[in-house]
Amino acid sequence: MLFHSGVRRALPFLLTLVLCGCDPVTRHQVLVSVLDGYPTLPPVEDLCRDSAAQAVEAALKKQEVVAAAAGQAPVRSTHLPYLEKRCNDCHKADKSASDAGDEGGLLKSPEELCFMCHKGLLNKPFHHGPAAVGECLACHLPHDSENAALLVLGKDGLCKKCHTEARAAARMHAQFSDKNMPCINCHDPHSGDTRFFLK
Repeated sequence: MLFHSGVRRALPFLLTLVLCGCDPVTRHQVLVSVLDGYPTLPPVEDLCRDSAAQAVEAALKKQEVVAAAAGQAPVRSTHLPYLEKRCNDCHKADKSASDAGDEGGLLKSPEELCFMCHKGLLNKPFHHGPAAVGECLACHLPHDSENAALLVLGKDGLCKKCHTEARAAARMHAQFSDKNMPCINCHDPHSGDTRFFLK
């Protein structure tokens, strides 16, 4: 009899422990309902946005410190919707959509998504291959980058990542690369009115 009364008293505590073994959000909800004065969580999307903003802020601060120590201005770039915590500009608000494995819960396919805002990049007759098929992520990062224009690599090395073939105008290109002149000084990276997207 004494054993049963001890179990009866311990049962709520044991159930709380078992339920607290779930994911962190469920655990927190159980603790809020069981313990008086335990703080409630903000909505999950606010947690995500706030932690993303804190991560961006910390990264930007670190980059500024490193650049200041080296005597250089920071070159970082951040996608404006990401910086302003407007995740729903690109991502579905419904978390279950991203759980289904559909490219991070994007509103549209990656091939269409960027063109929702970045219109007119392909309004010229000649198109750069990745831009023509919507492979923006071949050159750009979606959230932030250590390089200008959200580039995957600095503009000096980015074009050379894919364009390794011998160029028809090799002698002319050698003169420019010796002077560290980036390709985009002469070539548009998305589209152009002439072959080779010359400006």
